[in-house]
Amino acid sequence: MKGSLKATGNLLVVDLGEVRRLVTESGPRLARYVAVVRAEQVRACTRAGTNRHGPLLLRHGLPPGETVVYTTTDDTLDFEVEGRTVRVGGVAIYPGGPPPWVETPYYVWVEGATDGGE
Repeated sequence: MKGSLKATGNLLVVDLGEVRRLVTESGPRLARYVAVVRAEQVRACTRAGTNRHGPLLLRHGLPPGETVVYTTTDDTLDFEVEGRTVRVGGVAIYPGGPPPWVETPYYVWVEGATDGGE
């Protein structure tokens, strides 16, 4: 799977390269992009088209129907990468599949990926 990571002071985006079936703390989703937006209040996982961050995502070229969005009060440039796992604020993104254990209150992993998230 090809993918990429983009980060600014208000937005972190993981591009999974294609639409994938994802597992999140709030249930399954279909998406190509996982975005973490810096906001004043933390909110759960949403679709871009159903929240107030849709215009920001569209300015960055992210299609609303293919983006799962999380919010954090942390600076999105203050992220960690360990193996293939990306963490920012209370959000962990596991492009390689489910981790041995979930370390954050908000998470997303690619269903069917085989490298264990690391």
